[in-house]
Amino acid sequence: MSPVGPEQRDSRVLVLSQRNLAKGKELTTQYELEDLLGQLDDVQLLAPGPAARADTGMMARRLVNGGLLRAGLPRRSPPWTKPSMRPTRVVGQHDLFFMVVGQASQLAYLHRLEGWRERSRHAVCFLLEVWTDRVAEDADYYRLLRDFDAVYMLTPQAAPALAALGAPAPAFLPAGVDAQAANPLTPRGVPPTRGIDVYAYGRTSPVLHQQLLQLVETEGLVYQYDTMFEGKIFHPVEHRALLTNSLKRARYHLAHRINDAPQRLRRTGGEESLSTRYFEASAGGAVLLGSRPRTPDFEACFDWPDAVIDVPWDCDDLAGVLHDLEAQPDRLAAVRAAGVRAALLRHDWSYRWERVLGDAGLAVTPQVRDRQARLQEQALAVTPESLTPR
Repeated sequence: MSPVGPEQRDSRVLVLSQRNLAKGKELTTQYELEDLLGQLDDVQLLAPGPAARADTGMMARRLVNGGLLRAGLPRRSPPWTKPSMRPTRVVGQHDLFFMVVGQASQLAYLHRLEGWRERSRHAVCFLLEVWTDRVAEDADYYRLLRDFDAVYMLTPQAAPALAALGAPAPAFLPAGVDAQAANPLTPRGVPPTRGIDVYAYGRTSPVLHQQLLQLVETEGLVYQYDTMFEGKIFHPVEHRALLTNSLKRARYHLAHRINDAPQRLRRTGGEESLSTRYFEASAGGAVLLGSRPRTPDFEACFDWPDAVIDVPWDCDDLAGVLHDLEAQPDRLAAVRAAGVRAALLRHDWSYRWERVLGDAGLAVTPQVRDRQARLQEQALAVTPESLTPR
């Protein structure tokens, strides 16, 4: 994957990345995807930094954006609290322009990217989080989707609202995972010891968290969890490696529906999403404890018994649940094997990229086929017995 510069050549894929603009932990998943695409295709990564005098420009952007909104005109940049991208010119010709967007305001970076549409035969946007109730307030950003040929979403309930603004038939695309990195079996077929009893990151039930802290003291439970909120990650590759290696060594992982947390309802309007944590944890062989999103998309992606073992957000006897499960080693081994196999056979990012290429009328590269052949070979070695440390 080569950077874009004045000497840029033509390429199959041009990827616009925010990695030099934002360092949030939640963005490391999309940076992992972008890096993996560089292994799968002829990709040039475009990652402009912030605009000059970004700090002093924040107040000016606040005034300008506010004035535009009051005049009924679209905003030309992100909110003043977000960085503005350095003006950048795209050169060369590209078969596919690809952009991952976590928040509506990030679409405003397109205003700073000269020639992106004219120099791309096909343009695709992958939206990670959109809620119907929030579309209207950010309509000026979402109308920029009209310039794309295809829009994919993790939250398909909002597709009609986006289509009403001119987005081209938004379609559901599940999250993915680097299943090759997540596979707990080493090339020698040796699974790691699962020395972490329970692992949790991101939103976690405070009721369960307090019980787990108590079990650390009373039973010597090994519990790994976040201690920071909205922290910056300056080494995303290392961060993803730490997450992946921890999940490969975790017995259980907490994963609840976004709306199990009551305060999230104001944000989602009750709509569900298929969080990346379900894919990441099961790919590493951790047993998921929590709740299933009530969507047909979840049932299609996680269609094996015990894909998530029900543990309510406000469960008051987590110790009893854990003790009961520990008495069923065969059940746990079967769950682990099913999750790892599903990641290798269905949920690797290469399968998502194959879908994007097919919809765009582009041929799948030999690198994609080679990777999928390796994944399928690795899946043959995954059994309940092979994942049990000897």
